[in-house]
Amino acid sequence: MVQGFGSHLNRYNDVIGTAGNNNSPAYGSAAVSPVPILKNANVSQLKSDTVDLSQQQQAPVGDDMFGSLKYTLPLWFVLGKGVDLYNNKCTGDYLNSLPAKLGRFGDKIAESKFANNSLFRTIGSKYTNLKEQTVGRWKSNSTILRNLMENSTKPEWEMAKSAMYTQEQELASEFGSLFEKYVQGGGKNPALKNLVPSKEEKEFVRRILGDSASELDKVNCLQLRRSNPLKYNNEGAIKAVLSQRTVKPEIVKDIILKELGIDAATLAKYKADPTKYVKEIRELALKAGKDMKVYHGNYNIVGPVFRRQTNMSQIGNKMLSIAKDAVDSTGKAIPPKTALGRGISKTMQGLMRGLTFGGGKLGLLIFVAPALVDMYQNAKEAPDNQKAGTVAYGLAEALSWVVTFPASMRLMHKIGGLRYLGMTKNQVELYRQALNKFNAENKAGKFATNEAYSKAFEKVKALRQPSTKLNWGQKILKGLGFGITQDLEMRSSWKNPNLKGIKSLGNIFRGKNIGNILRHGVGIVGKFGLFFGIMGYVLSPLFTKPLEWIFGKHYDRNEEAAKKAEEAAKLAVQNQANTISQPAVETPQGAATQVIDAVNNFNAQMEAQKNVPITSSIPPREPALFVKSQNEIAKDTATYIPAQNCGIPKDSDEFRNYMPAQNSQIPPIQENIEGLSIIEQRADKAVEQAYDLLRRRV
Repeated sequence: MVQGFGSHLNRYNDVIGTAGNNNSPAYGSAAVSPVPILKNANVSQLKSDTVDLSQQQQAPVGDDMFGSLKYTLPLWFVLGKGVDLYNNKCTGDYLNSLPAKLGRFGDKIAESKFANNSLFRTIGSKYTNLKEQTVGRWKSNSTILRNLMENSTKPEWEMAKSAMYTQEQELASEFGSLFEKYVQGGGKNPALKNLVPSKEEKEFVRRILGDSASELDKVNCLQLRRSNPLKYNNEGAIKAVLSQRTVKPEIVKDIILKELGIDAATLAKYKADPTKYVKEIRELALKAGKDMKVYHGNYNIVGPVFRRQTNMSQIGNKMLSIAKDAVDSTGKAIPPKTALGRGISKTMQGLMRGLTFGGGKLGLLIFVAPALVDMYQNAKEAPDNQKAGTVAYGLAEALSWVVTFPASMRLMHKIGGLRYLGMTKNQVELYRQALNKFNAENKAGKFATNEAYSKAFEKVKALRQPSTKLNWGQKILKGLGFGITQDLEMRSSWKNPNLKGIKSLGNIFRGKNIGNILRHGVGIVGKFGLFFGIMGYVLSPLFTKPLEWIFGKHYDRNEEAAKKAEEAAKLAVQNQANTISQPAVETPQGAATQVIDAVNNFNAQMEAQKNVPITSSIPPREPALFVKSQNEIAKDTATYIPAQNCGIPKDSDEFRNYMPAQNSQIPPIQENIEGLSIIEQRADKAVEQAYDLLRRRV
């Protein structure tokens, strides 16, 4: 049974080197072959002191954030260049810009013979009529559905407002943002570089003002020249304006507005609600043109990496390509002329709007590039029958948030609008007007006492009463809508009318405005929970499930690794329950140390027994187990049979007392060889794992 055990150790030492006691003989030599029978080893410890490698062997190598950066960063760089290319193609003459070309492509499809087939036209007409009839029936037959369609709460955070803008409203809002950055030199701290000056423009500014001029002088100089190159093209004209800034700080801004044909009051009106002045803003953007340009996302040191260039020409061309009333100076319609053409251009703009989340290219780095890299890694490991589904699912996951984010925001506010259940659209508008007036009067200090404040609000609150009687289910929904939107469209505090809710968090330590703070806290938590629930469990499956039906299921390496880890954990529990018959797998180094230490202990025990040589091939026996005293042997004489070839006289006491029979009746001693069997099994596994370790390192 023990034959060859020394060769196992010799093979293992060849792989990892000699370990254990430095004073021990070389393992695999004749000094330990064969190894003595194991009698005093702790067998239970040998069985249980193991390490399960199943999870370690399944752990992916390099599949972490830093391992993925080698794919993410180059991909993000390429996507960023694509965004820059798209923006550049949107600049300049409208008919030659990318939005116009996309619109004309859609027009070509919509006006083709295939699209104008009588069958398609009939189907389209039937679908439109059915949709209008269905929606009409819903609104007339269901108070809840009518409320969801007509009434919704309005966001108050700027991020939420912009997320809910239509593309036309978003572009109109971007006009105001770009204009403010431009007149301020690209930011609160004016910098010439933020106006994206050309080499020729830099030389012009240096020639007019010199190198020692302030940054503000350089910015204003370039702004004046761009506003009217014919008028502001010399040192005298420019310095005459700059000298008046001490008296009129806004003089450069006023000149820019005058060249555009509007004044500061008109611009302020447009900026206050850009959604109402889309057409006017579009005309202003087209007039300002490509010279009114700034960097978006100029984050100081990392600016050149994250920023993107935007100009008024881009905004005007995009707005023109999705406008239904776009005509030229002669009154002739400007393409795209069809809904499909405008839809294609709008879809592309919406995609880029999502990709440039955060102003620059930060959204690409945070959301899109990592998702695409994850898709690539999943597809690489996926089985052949799941690769197509993995790619389709990965693309949808990377890009669907561009649509699901604003859509989830709208649905969240529509559900929040259940607080107005039972009210008509006109009633809701009257209530909002009264609430805004109340808050404005409170801020102006009109209410001298808390009693006057409360009475005035009771009149406003009365306008919130439903015009129809609600059943118990509708009352629950109304309460739910109010509960998740407590922080919206609320009255200002009488004591602190300028501070609302969470903005006055510091007042909680002074015992002020605590009610509003709590209402804001509950409202924010409720809206966030509803928002992520809609996006994750309602809208995302609408994108991914159809892809699964078409392309098949997707593969997720992280889910697979989690399943394998769970299976390995269950297997480890089973192995622990059966450790006696099936020892667990251990680390190669741990196996070597235990085996070598065990052999050293055996050799030390045998060296202590000077009467038995270590290298003997006969397993030694302890004399105390088979040597009897004279009195004991005398009692057992009947059990001894004399040998046939013994030279001692058979009738002598010496023969009778000291010569055992060939078939002794004394039961043999049972040796404990279980520990050695376990060591031999562990040595085999240690050698196999050591070779496997070497192959992976090579």
